Amino acid sequence: MDALLEYAWVVVALPLLSAVLITAVGKQLPGKGSEIGIAALGISWLLAIGIAWETFVNSPIEPLERAVDWSPLGGGFVFELGILVDGLTAVMLLLVTTVSFMVHIYSREYMKGEPRYTYFFAMLGLFTFSMLLLVVANNLLQAVIGWELVGLCSYLLIGFYWEGKSNQDAANKAFLTTKFGDVGLIVGVIVLSAGMFGLTDTPFNIIEINEAAFAGQLSTTTIVLGMLLIFLGCISKSGQMPLHVWLPDAMAGPTPVSALIHAATMVTAGIFLLARLFPVVAQSQAVMATIAIVGVITLFFGGLLALVQDDLKKILAYSTISQLGYMVAAIGVGGYAASIFHLFTHGFFKALLFLGAGSLIHAVHSNNISDMGGMARAMPHTFWTFIVGSLALAGFPLTAGFFSKEEVLAAGDIWAGAGFFTGSLVFWVGLAASFVTTFYMARAVFLIFAGESRSHHPPHESGKLMVGPLMLLAVLSIASGYLLTPMSPEAPNFETWLATPILDEEATFPFTGDGATEASPGTVTGDGVLAGAASPAPLAAAGEDGAVSILHGVPYWNLTKLAMVLVLFFSALFLAWRFYGKGLPERDPTLQMGGFSRALVNKYGFDDAGYRYIVVPVRDKLSAAATYSSNVLIDGVVAGVGRATKHAAVATYRVVDQQVIDGGIHGAAFSAAWWSEKLKRIQSGDVQKYAGVLVAGTILLVLAFAAAR
Repeated sequence: MDALLEYAWVVVALPLLSAVLITAVGKQLPGKGSEIGIAALGISWLLAIGIAWETFVNSPIEPLERAVDWSPLGGGFVFELGILVDGLTAVMLLLVTTVSFMVHIYSREYMKGEPRYTYFFAMLGLFTFSMLLLVVANNLLQAVIGWELVGLCSYLLIGFYWEGKSNQDAANKAFLTTKFGDVGLIVGVIVLSAGMFGLTDTPFNIIEINEAAFAGQLSTTTIVLGMLLIFLGCISKSGQMPLHVWLPDAMAGPTPVSALIHAATMVTAGIFLLARLFPVVAQSQAVMATIAIVGVITLFFGGLLALVQDDLKKILAYSTISQLGYMVAAIGVGGYAASIFHLFTHGFFKALLFLGAGSLIHAVHSNNISDMGGMARAMPHTFWTFIVGSLALAGFPLTAGFFSKEEVLAAGDIWAGAGFFTGSLVFWVGLAASFVTTFYMARAVFLIFAGESRSHHPPHESGKLMVGPLMLLAVLSIASGYLLTPMSPEAPNFETWLATPILDEEATFPFTGDGATEASPGTVTGDGVLAGAASPAPLAAAGEDGAVSILHGVPYWNLTKLAMVLVLFFSALFLAWRFYGKGLPERDPTLQMGGFSRALVNKYGFDDAGYRYIVVPVRDKLSAAATYSSNVLIDGVVAGVGRATKHAAVATYRVVDQQVIDGGIHGAAFSAAWWSEKLKRIQSGDVQKYAGVLVAGTILLVLAFAAAR
């Protein structure tokens, strides 16, 4: 098994190599470089499938770590460049390469005719490489490098159409908003790793940090402060409220980029990092409660914003924000496996929906669902695949989204049963949000595909290069959910796939449901659960004592919960059909709810507040002060130094150069000429004068010696 895992670095390197080759020779090739990108991602995808298979069938596995030590700082500190391959890595490698490969194929047709076609494919390769670098990182410094490269690539791709001012603004907004959180991430990494100095020469090593936290070697202050700061980075990168504001505006980029950002790269980075550091997160009740509450707020209020959108891509963007809230909330209630399971399935059906949206936009030349209608007849392949993606997003039974969202709700139910109020929040608010999700997706489907066409361009089905990825993603939007269902009760399954030694036999929470914190990490039972915890909900496959564990097993059919889900789904579907089943109404009901609609249209005031209290002060006051300091103060100092330097140079030239140096040289030349004039007279050629001078000199010498005696 290890032989294949050893080549995980190739999965990462190939997209980078493709970006370099496309940049160098892409324009000279028949496909303008797209063939290089597709070939590289195809090989990476096949290798990722092999790694996923090996880690899945042998799960749980021992993590494989390989690193090259590089220590420029010395002093016992070693910075590693390496890879960490375990079940979590394998899941993310499979997701990222699958979505990126589909996006590459899809983009060959979608981006045809674009003047920066070659540049686009080079950036796709670099974007994919950046996310994969983060995924395989065995240490936090390397993870930060991948994290920052992801942000840079997203900035360049969101602003791909940089000729438009709005596109520039969207790219800048995404970059600056995420940079705010990145400051917290970097400081958090420093704080968390600072506690490792003295324990190891590799203080940023992820495995060692997780083990030290579990063993109680990191102080509570270090864990709480470090993880809350790292979570700030996750809030901005993974679109949690209130730093979600960049995500809808990121739709300014090409639609394939939107699919890649929302399904497998940018926004999943924060969730992945929380999962990677989950053993650290699980040591603090305060950290977990904070994460759960932020996730609950985001999953509900983020979804509500989709109700009043006309732009199809923004509807999907707000749905992404809501689904990311589910993933974050699951982490906060101990649902490590549930969070990643939902991230995994969501990646496939959200990529499907965005690429489906691109197919629709490509046909009608408009993003607005009010400009569509009647598309089912003209675009049957796009229609059926979009329906599959919508059902999965809404959590319809037997789709992948149903099973993964059920896992999130089950995690909340278990956490509530253990005595934590955040578990109840996740469960009940999660159910309510599923109603909202079903309604706004049904609204979009009815307005896009039902009724008469409202498009000014006759719609047509997309070509094979666009339809093919839609069909594969539609299959995965159903099939991926069966990795963790009541129909797959035996190992291996998704939970055993994600399990590693510290998240399997030793995975416990060091606090109980009544809020009392134990001094030690807890008593581990034979099933790897915390002894003495409160009894969980029935879906927890824990020990006989009913203790709470991180891995709670495969769920079985809970008829009450299933009935609730079905009632909510069909109620939302009926309500949407009642309002939009016949096409676009003269007055959209979601815009006729008074102050509530105004709050949604105004996006709860977050954008206006950001513009008024951040953009305007920076632009009109801080920028004016910066301009004054630059043009008056700094430029004045520079100009003064320049004038002083000029005066000094002139004085040096006139006095030192012209008078001292040149005067000395001229004086020496004049003296030499004068003496040569005098001495040449001695060289007259008159022998009698020579004899006279010789006699005179002899006499002077005799007199001198006589006087000396």
